[in-house]
Amino acid sequence: MTVEDEDVLLFRLSSELIPNPELQAHDDHNDIISFAIDHNIDLQMTPSGLFYQILEEGSGNQLDWGDKIAVQYKGYFLDEKLFDTSCRRGKPLEFYIGNMIDGWNEGLQLLKLGAKALFLVPSRLAYGEEGLMDDKERELVPPDKVLLFEVEVVKVLDRRE
Repeated sequence: MTVEDEDVLLFRLSSELIPNPELQAHDDHNDIISFAIDHNIDLQMTPSGLFYQILEEGSGNQLDWGDKIAVQYKGYFLDEKLFDTSCRRGKPLEFYIGNMIDGWNEGLQLLKLGAKALFLVPSRLAYGEEGLMDDKERELVPPDKVLLFEVEVVKVLDRRE
């Protein structure tokens, strides 16, 4: 990215900041934009407020609600602390689109097989006010946390007809 491109990106992202945030959604939005500015990430935003960057397009048809897929992923907080990864399991995570957090369900439908993407997920599209606890009541994701995911679609196991 050239200096001019960085300046344009910085200007565009800075113009997205919400002055005087009053809601959690505004705080999440500003936290995501600030993270993107700090890391020179050229983000797109969906109408729901999911931010994403497609790093590799992939090929074939876009994924759809109800498709069963396998993904490799890493999940971070915005302080870049890793909180979950499929690498710990030694195999991709398999699931149906529609059975995950809203941010993933939406973001995955923007991708194709082989695609790699970043999802910056506001708390309301992740684990919201509740956060996420494990089966031993340990906090995995605190309430109202924005999440960053690196996602790679490695296999389409079953297509919804």
